[in-house]
Amino acid sequence: MALAPDVTEMAYALGAGGSLVAVPAAADFPPAARLLPHVDPSDTEAIVALRPDLVLATTAGDDPRVISRLRELGVRVFTADVTSFATLAGVCRAAGRALGRPAAGDRLAANVEALCARAGTAAASLPRRRALYVVWWDPLIVASPGTFHDDLLRRAGLLNLAPPGGPRYPRANPELLLDPRLEVVVAADEPDLRAGFARVVGTAAGTRIASGAVRVIWLPADPASRPGPRLPQALEALVAARERMERPGLGVRGSGSGETEKTVSGVRGSGTGKTETTDKGRRAQGTGEDR
Repeated sequence: MALAPDVTEMAYALGAGGSLVAVPAAADFPPAARLLPHVDPSDTEAIVALRPDLVLATTAGDDPRVISRLRELGVRVFTADVTSFATLAGVCRAAGRALGRPAAGDRLAANVEALCARAGTAAASLPRRRALYVVWWDPLIVASPGTFHDDLLRRAGLLNLAPPGGPRYPRANPELLLDPRLEVVVAADEPDLRAGFARVVGTAAGTRIASGAVRVIWLPADPASRPGPRLPQALEALVAARERMERPGLGVRGSGSGETEKTVSGVRGSGTGKTETTDKGRRAQGTGEDR
């Protein structure tokens, strides 16, 4: 049983999707996951009633009280805590072992590492820019150092301006968007985030974005928001977007206030509120496991 979308994807990527008896309603990838019965990740009794041999959960996304109670009841629980691409590779290997598929875990981890290395090579030739990863626009919530989103920025050649310390995803002062050092903002391309962006751009805090002094890159939503096997796709998309941004000849730039034109792999705005949209869809090990 899986209690979060990212570990649902992990099970399928390891070839164990057919063993899942239930997943949360939010687990919609791969398409086969949509056909499975749903379970409320906060309902301990419902989880136990399904008599799972193993529960896959996440440290960040699932209620630790539920996880603790499941363990007290003798349910075997595997927890993933992905804070970087390195820990993602570690989770792939550990999940493979937990599911009795160690070779599949090693292959998936190697694939993650190879994709990251390839993206890093491409990013190495790009100028370093100061950036923020916005997980919510209104109120402004950003990814702090030490998160997988921070590692996403770093591997794409972007330096995170979010203040260190405190929670992983703190609520920030909107004036952070006015920091003269800020050059790029990265966000997941979701309708709610687009709506929040539109509101912020019309405020004083959005002045530098509206003027084009700060560029906005929209990433495929699910790969960028779920720290699972598709996370490297978000890195590839971010590096590709940066290449188009830094080397305009790779695409077609829009012109005029707020207008957009198609590029080779997305949409780039120019003028009021420049944005770049991709088209690819939407602690060392970082795991805890009961054996």
